[in-house]
This record gives sequence, C-alpha cells and structure tokens, in this order.
Amino acid sequence: MAETGALSVKIVTKRGLSWQGAAQYVQVPVEDGSLGILPHRQPLLARLKEGPVILTIGDDTKTFPVAGGFVSVDSDVVTVVAEGMES
Repeated sequence: MAETGALSVKIVTKRGLSWQGAAQYVQVPVEDGSLGILPHRQPLLARLKEGPVILTIGDDTKTFPVAGGFVSVDSDVVTVVAEGMES
C-alpha cells in the first residue's frame, strides 16, 4: 500500500511487472496530450499514446517510455498497462 499522500503505482507489460512503488505524482501520455495524476484523483481509465510515463518520487524523477496502452486510476492506485516499453 502507498504511504499517506502518495500514489501506489504499478507499470506492467506483457513481459510482467516493470516497476512498482509509491509516487507523489504521475504523468502519462494520453491521446490528446498528457495527464497529471495526484493523490485523491477521481477514478479514470484512459488510453495511452507513445511517450514517457513520468513519476515523481520525493526529489527524484523516474521516466518510463511506453509504446501505448492504458492507465487506470482508482483509490490512489495507478496501474499503467503498457503495450511495450521503448528503449
């Protein structure tokens, strides 16, 4: 479970789990731009386009380039299902 004020994030592909942990902010590439996700966001399901998934973890930032897929957000749990990860 994520710490208070954080999001519980999973990034998965057909090869399995790529990353799992807590983040304060998630940005994903969606069909019409990008979507920022903060704790307590309303539930959503959105289609991803090719581009970076950016996680803010404390003072650090992690970037995962994805090749499409979808993102699900519900109760501070963010699940990114990527069609593939770019190099």
